Amino acid sequence: MHPHIRSYMSSLLTVLLSTVAPITRVDAQNAGRVVAVNPDATGTPPGGGSRTLTVGGNLVYKEKIQTSAVGSTQILFPDSSTLNVGRNSSVTIDEYVYDPNAGTGKMVASVGKGVLRFVGGQISHTAGVTIQTPVSSLGVRGGSVTIMYPIPPGFGGGDPNLANAKGELVIGHVGVTVISNNTGSVTLQPGYATFVTGPNDPIPPPFKISDLTLSQILSLLTSKPGQTGGAVDLPTDQMATRQGFGGPTTGNLNNPANPPGTDPLGYFSIFNGGSSVAKNKAQGDQTTQTTGGGGGGYR
Repeated sequence: MHPHIRSYMSSLLTVLLSTVAPITRVDAQNAGRVVAVNPDATGTPPGGGSRTLTVGGNLVYKEKIQTSAVGSTQILFPDSSTLNVGRNSSVTIDEYVYDPNAGTGKMVASVGKGVLRFVGGQISHTAGVTIQTPVSSLGVRGGSVTIMYPIPPGFGGGDPNLANAKGELVIGHVGVTVISNNTGSVTLQPGYATFVTGPNDPIPPPFKISDLTLSQILSLLTSKPGQTGGAVDLPTDQMATRQGFGGPTTGNLNNPANPPGTDPLGYFSIFNGGSSVAKNKAQGDQTTQTTGGGGGGYR
């Protein structure tokens, strides 16, 4: 090739490559999307600075999610898993891989502190999901689980099973959760709970969760008065009915297709910025779902 032609082709190739937008690390690792948020909630991606979470924004794996004393957020993942993060919490998405064609993948998250509810999607029905805490490792298979760490002093004072409880509280709602630490493992069935005081302490046998304890947990996962989860148009009774919350015999109770917490914008699960039907039915279903032990179809 003539030197002038070769020089021209090299320059042209350089120009063409410079006009192609590079595939950034964030683009290649999008793991989830913020579908509801109450200020303040922030995300800190690996190697990046802290940013305020907004509805519609993406999260990358290894991103640390933090909420303030009034903040909360709900994250929707491509496999339809949801993660509800309550106030004063810190959670990191350590790994997220999903193949929608095969319906398989892997998800690992770690809890630094606070309270969260995880509702499993496709991954939890195939490979299962792992949630790490400072005192244990949880394997969630096809279901929903609530985690609190650490247990605040005096929490669950009316529940004799939680007298002097420390460390981590785990509540199973749907499916099966296996809790493991250095001493062994315990299997948690729907409607049962246990606590883990330390990584080297035996895990107590599961016990039935009380209504009082559950209501205390829900208060940390529910919006404060005046908060809407970032919704522009608040849900109405008609919207609640279309979502399955509109009557005494409908709703997500005992419905494996729509366990508590799976609604995309979080209107009827943790963010109750709408009508009395939406608010009361959602919280009532979640309470009954847990204490009644129903809806164990996710296995």
